[in-house]
Amino acid sequence: MEKKKYLCSDFSILQVEMNIKTLLKTGCMALMLASCSTPKNVSYIPNWGDGETLTIAEAKGIVLKPTDKLSIIVNTKSAELNNVLNMPVTSQIIGYSEIQSITQSRGTSGYTIDPEGYIDFPLVGKVKAAGMTRSELAAHLKKTMEEKSVATDAVVTIEYMNLGFSVMGDVLTPGFYQFNSDKVNVFQALSMAGDMNITGNREQVKVIRTNGDKQEVYVLNLQDPQALAASPGYYLQQNDIVYVDPNGYKKRQSTANASEITRASFWLSAISVLTTVAVLIFK
Repeated sequence: MEKKKYLCSDFSILQVEMNIKTLLKTGCMALMLASCSTPKNVSYIPNWGDGETLTIAEAKGIVLKPTDKLSIIVNTKSAELNNVLNMPVTSQIIGYSEIQSITQSRGTSGYTIDPEGYIDFPLVGKVKAAGMTRSELAAHLKKTMEEKSVATDAVVTIEYMNLGFSVMGDVLTPGFYQFNSDKVNVFQALSMAGDMNITGNREQVKVIRTNGDKQEVYVLNLQDPQALAASPGYYLQQNDIVYVDPNGYKKRQSTANASEITRASFWLSAISVLTTVAVLIFK
C-alpha cells in the first residue's frame, strides 16, 4: 500500500513537471513569435492593387476666405498701366525722410481679403474674392477690367502669400507648411512633414478644419483607400490641421513601467530567464 502511494506521488510530480515543461516551451515559443512577427498596420493603403483606380471626392481646390493674403500681378501691353495696376512694395527706410519704392522686379504688395470677402483693386475698386478659387478670381478680375475699360488684354496671375496648413503629432518634422499648389492631399502633407513615424497610427489621422465659427474633424484611415478617397478631408484647405495620433505602442511608452515592458531587451531577457529555469529543472 505504501509502495502504491509513492508511485502515485511520483506520477503526480512527473505530471506536474511535464505540465511546467510544456508551459515553459509554449511561453518561449509565444515570446519568440511575438518578437519576430511582422506588423501589418505600418504601411499605407496595403490593399491597393496594381492598376486599381479610385474615385476621389470632388475637390474644387482652395476656396478663398477672409484674411487670406494674395499676390496679384497684372500684365498688359502698356508699361504705364502695369505700374498702376501692380502696386509696388513701399517701405520707410530709417534715416530718410521719403518713402523708398521697391521696383516691381522685387515683388508687389499683397491684397488681404477683408471680413466682407472683398479686395480693393486699383482702377477697379471693390472686387468680391471670398468663395472663389484663385483661377476663378483671376478670370473675374480680367472680366471686370474689360467691363470697366481698364484693360482689354490683361493677363492676371494670382499666388498665395499666407495660405498653408499645420502638421502635428507623430511625424518627423511637425510645423506649418505653405501650399505649393491648388490641391494638396493628406499624403503630400505628410510627405512635406517628413512622413509620419513608424509609431504613427495610420488608421487615425485627423484633419481639423475651421469653418466659420465651427471646427469640423475628419478621421482618415490611410489603410482604407475607398473610405479615404471619399472623405472631404482628403484634400486640404487653408489653415487645416493634420494630426497624426500615436499608435498603442507609442502610447504605452508614455509610462516608465510600460516603456520597460515593451522594450525588445525586456522580452529577450524574459526568454533567457525562462530558458535557464527550464534547463535547471529538467536537465
